[in-house]
Amino acid sequence: MSKSPKVFACLAISIVVSYVVPRFFSPAMETLVLVSKEKHFLYTLWFGFSFLVIGEMTGIFEQKLRNFKMLHFLLFIFSAFFASVSLLLIVWIFEYNFIGRIAILKITFFTALGNFLLFWIFNRLAQQNPLKILLNVSSGEEKRIRKAIDKIPTNFKFYSKKNKGDKIDLIELCRHDEIDLVIVENGLEEEKIEIVPLLQVGTRAVGVVEFWEKYLEKIPAAQVNQSWLARLDLKFRDPLFHSSKRMIDIVVAFLGLVLTAPIILIAFICITLESGFPIFFSQKRTGILGHTYVLYKLRTMRRGAEDKNAIWAQEKDIRVTKVGQFLRKWRVDEIPQFWNVIKGEMSIVGPRPERPEFQDELKKKVPHWNCRNLVKPGLTGWAQIRFRYTSDIESSEEKLAYDLYYIKHASIIMDIQIILSTLRSVAKGSR
Repeated sequence: MSKSPKVFACLAISIVVSYVVPRFFSPAMETLVLVSKEKHFLYTLWFGFSFLVIGEMTGIFEQKLRNFKMLHFLLFIFSAFFASVSLLLIVWIFEYNFIGRIAILKITFFTALGNFLLFWIFNRLAQQNPLKILLNVSSGEEKRIRKAIDKIPTNFKFYSKKNKGDKIDLIELCRHDEIDLVIVENGLEEEKIEIVPLLQVGTRAVGVVEFWEKYLEKIPAAQVNQSWLARLDLKFRDPLFHSSKRMIDIVVAFLGLVLTAPIILIAFICITLESGFPIFFSQKRTGILGHTYVLYKLRTMRRGAEDKNAIWAQEKDIRVTKVGQFLRKWRVDEIPQFWNVIKGEMSIVGPRPERPEFQDELKKKVPHWNCRNLVKPGLTGWAQIRFRYTSDIESSEEKLAYDLYYIKHASIIMDIQIILSTLRSVAKGSR
C-alpha cells in the first residue's frame, strides 16, 4: 500500500470505531449516545483526523514492510490514546460533559487494533507477493538502484538482463518471469520499447527517473535533464498556494516564537554562563533566486570558530560547546530562524539554505544545484526528515535528490506532513 490508501483506511477505521462503539457497545446514558447522530458524526471526524495527525507524529505511516513487530502496536495504541484525549476535550467543550472512561478505552483499543491488523495483513500479503522488477539499465545505474534499495525496507525482487550484449526478446522475458515492472534508463520517449505488448503480458514500463520518484521519493540530479526541468511544475507560482503557504509560515513562526520564549530565555542563560557573549550567531545564507540574506541562530560553537575560513559542519564537530551540543540535538538553536520566516526570507518548509562560501563549489560539482534556489529555503524540509546530516559534496548531492522531489511535489498537505515528521524527530532528539 502506498501512503495515501493507508491514510484513507486509517481514517475510515477510526471513524467507524468511534461511531459504532458508543452507539452499540456502551451504556444508553453515554454522552456520545445522547447527542444527535449528526453531531456524533462530526466528533468522529475530529477523532479520525486527530488520529492521522498524531499518527504522522509517531511515525505509524513510516513503518515499511520489514520488521513489522509488536512494538509497532504500541505506536498505534499511543496514537489512538491521544486522539481519544482530543475527542474527550472537544466533546467536553461543546457538551460540557465527559465521555465515559470505558467508552474511551474501547475506542482507543479497537482503533489501534483495527489499524494495526490492517497494516499487518497488507504487509504480509506484500511480502508473499514481492514486486518483480526488471532492470533494463546500465550496470552503473543498476548498482545505484540496488544500493539505494538496500538502505530502506522495501519488498522488491530484481531481475537483470543477463547477456546485455545479446538481443533479448523483452516481451518473452517478462512473460516467462512474470515481471511486474520494467525500468528503462533513458525514459520511455527515447527507448525503443513497445508498450502495448508489455501491457498485454501484465508488465508496466517506467523511466528510471520515474522509478526513483515514485518508489524512493527522491530524484537524483544526475538523472535530471533539461527536458525534465522544462516540465517542472512550480506550484510556488500558483497565487493560491503561495498565499496559503505564506499564511501558514507566519502563523507557525509567530506561535513558535511565543511558545518557545521560555526555552530561549533558559538557552540565553546557559550560553552566557558557559562561553559568554554573543548569544546570537548570524551568518549569510543563499535564499530564493540566489539572493543572500542573514540567518539567525543561537550560538552553539566557541567564539571565533570560523574567524579564518568557512568549514563544513560535522555531526560531531569539535568546535561545538557542551551547551551547543544540547541545543543542536533538540534543535533549540534553530528557533531564531522563525524571525527569518516572518520577514519572508525563509519558509517553514523548503530546502535548507546553504552558505555562499560553499555555493560556488556545489554549483560546479553537483548537477542542477541551483534548482534549490527556485523556492524559499526552509527551517525544515523533505531532505531533513529523510536524510542524515550533510557535511561534504557527496552527501549534498544526495540531499539535492530529496529537494528536487519536494520542489516537484510541494503542497500544503506535504508541508504539514513534513512539519509533523520534524516534531517527531525533535521529540527523539535527532537532527
